[in-house]
Amino acid sequence: MFPDFDHALLDDPEFKEDSVREVIITPILSRLGYTPSGSDRVIRSKTLAHPFIYAGTRQVPITLIPDYTLLSEGRVVCVLDAKRPSEDILSRKHVQQAYSYAIHPEIKCVHFALCNGRQLVVFDVDNAKPLLVVGYDEFEARWTDVERFLAPRFLRFPALRKFAPDLGLAFSRLGLAKHAKIVFQGMQLNLFARVSDELMTASANSLFAEKDHCVSIDFHPRFLDPMLAGLPTSLAAQFRNALSRAPFQAAAEMVIEFDAELALGDEVDNGTEQFIPLVVRKVLASRFNHSPDCPPAADIPRGVFRLRSAYSIGNSTTTGGY
Repeated sequence: MFPDFDHALLDDPEFKEDSVREVIITPILSRLGYTPSGSDRVIRSKTLAHPFIYAGTRQVPITLIPDYTLLSEGRVVCVLDAKRPSEDILSRKHVQQAYSYAIHPEIKCVHFALCNGRQLVVFDVDNAKPLLVVGYDEFEARWTDVERFLAPRFLRFPALRKFAPDLGLAFSRLGLAKHAKIVFQGMQLNLFARVSDELMTASANSLFAEKDHCVSIDFHPRFLDPMLAGLPTSLAAQFRNALSRAPFQAAAEMVIEFDAELALGDEVDNGTEQFIPLVVRKVLASRFNHSPDCPPAADIPRGVFRLRSAYSIGNSTTTGGY
């Protein structure tokens, strides 16, 4: 991220707050997508019309104006203050100052951050402990974490942080070409949905780089039958029928397990999240996983057909089972 920067400069007494702003923070904000104008923008040294807050009936003066006020879609989502490398950004004094600015009536944002070059920390106003602490040496390796706490969409919709990172985006960041063949074996599928007459999608989870990732799998409807081929005929028919009527969804709940050749699709940005689907090129095999190694999903929308439930009901009402 800082190809021409000598880390040893952080120990130089002449490397002060202004250097941290220009050399460390500016590249970070730029990479996160903040610009001087537009929907995701940054304001430098925002001036307050009323530089104080109230504690009861007492006015408490604001002694700090953070260097960066971050806005997304017209509202302030975070304030970020720079400090020189010799200062402890986790000290009570510095955290308190940044907090007082975040809760100011003219700001009213949930998140605030501090950076001294050696560390970047992110807080929310309702918790004393930081949400994120990243050291200089970790900026590149933990960039996904930085995005999850400072990128515009995550500041607008903090609930997105609960989602696992996207596998397609991870593959793309590794430099994988769109035409490269990706082979998965034993992928357990979850929620299927019919998007259009030409497109269906399914979700899955996969362990990558020792971390759970979410996988979005897009495929043409012609691949549905091969993906259901491992199921008993009656279950496959019920599943197919559920996808043909509203809400055009069906939950496989890890009961469908398949092997396939895939490739990276086009990046999707729906306003709340970004992801790159994996597109099915060929279904190699499909199996009926009788005993998924996970509990039933708790986040399936009501009214959606659940394959695991249909299998359990079928088993309990037939003498021979499936």
